[in-house]
Amino acid sequence: MSVGAIIFSRHTSFRLPGKALLDIYGRCLLGRVIDRSKHIEGVDKLIIATSIDVEDDSIVKFAEAEGIDVFRGSLDNVVERALAACECFNLTRFARICGDRPFFDPELVSNLIQIHRRYDLDLATTTFPNTFAPGLAVEVISTEALRRVNGLFLENEDREHVTKYFYSHAKDFKIKNIENSSNIDMEGLHLAVDDKDDLKRARWIASKINTTHNDVDNIVSLAKKWEDIYNLGMK
Repeated sequence: MSVGAIIFSRHTSFRLPGKALLDIYGRCLLGRVIDRSKHIEGVDKLIIATSIDVEDDSIVKFAEAEGIDVFRGSLDNVVERALAACECFNLTRFARICGDRPFFDPELVSNLIQIHRRYDLDLATTTFPNTFAPGLAVEVISTEALRRVNGLFLENEDREHVTKYFYSHAKDFKIKNIENSSNIDMEGLHLAVDDKDDLKRARWIASKINTTHNDVDNIVSLAKKWEDIYNLGMK
């Protein structure tokens, strides 16, 4: 019963082209995600799932240099890519790690893996509803449940997002949501890297931390300071 952490990454991005390999204070975005993924407990295999598109050759080259297993699948049908990766590496369940989240919390992922196993869930999540800042949300998914979804006639939008169908048909699945129980207010914060402003924020935060697995409370505090600095500069 193998458990995986799958990092989903691709070169194409409309708002920030090539962001996976853009530098964030001495380490590229994907590299920072890999670094934090290595701290997830309860994982047997760490995998990067990218597409067969030629533009993603650079991601494969980087992953191989890092010694990380790679799976290549459909560019747009991410449900199919995820399932094929699970079947290739014989995964029973996997944590979905977005390649644009350089500050996600490995401890939170580890906890969700335990919860997913304990309750034999289809989906353990922090996004139903989401009480964490974008960039900190976590999902752990059953391979068998994903196989059922992939066997359905899905709309394109459902195929482009691994768990969208789960949420829109929640009554058909065994889902458990974990809410943010800390006293930290995350309203208005954004820790994913989607555009140039996010990249500036990520670089600034990275310049203030000393390790790859830095305390999330500290990262959130830095994100708040960045917002204060940014808003002050806009006045």
